[in-house]
Amino acid sequence: MYKIFDNCISDFIYEREASDYWYDCAILESTKILKQFNDNDWLLLLSNLKDKSIFWKKRLIECLGDLHNKYELEVILDIIDTSDEDLFVSCVDSLRLLDLTSLNNLQKEKLLLKSQVCLKKASPPVKLVLEEIIKKLM
Repeated sequence: MYKIFDNCISDFIYEREASDYWYDCAILESTKILKQFNDNDWLLLLSNLKDKSIFWKKRLIECLGDLHNKYELEVILDIIDTSDEDLFVSCVDSLRLLDLTSLNNLQKEKLLLKSQVCLKKASPPVKLVLEEIIKKLM
C-alpha cells in the first residue's frame, strides 16, 4: 500500500499550491489508502521520510489528523522539526485534531516556542491555527 500511496501523492508535489483536484479528490483517495496501511507500510513510510521533498511531506501531512492510529502523531512529530514554515503550519494544523497527551514536556515546550515565534508574523488564518495549538498545549 505504501507504494500506491507514494504514487498517488507524488503527482501533486511539483506544485507549490495544490490544484483543486488535490483538495477535491486526490486527498480523499490518498487518505483512503493511508487507512488501509498495515504496520509495515507505516514503518516503510517513516523510514523513507528523510528522502522525501517538502511538498511530498506537506501532501502527506494534509492527509493526517483523522486516521485514529498510533502512527499519525509519530509521522507528524518526525516532520514538524522543519525550517519550512508552511510545512510546520500544516503539521500544527493536523496536530490540532490529535490527542497530544502522550507528548513529553520537552516536545510540548519546543512546539509551543516555535508556534509562538511563527505567530508573530502569521497571517490571520494561520494565527487562528497557531493560537489553537498553543491553547491545546498549555
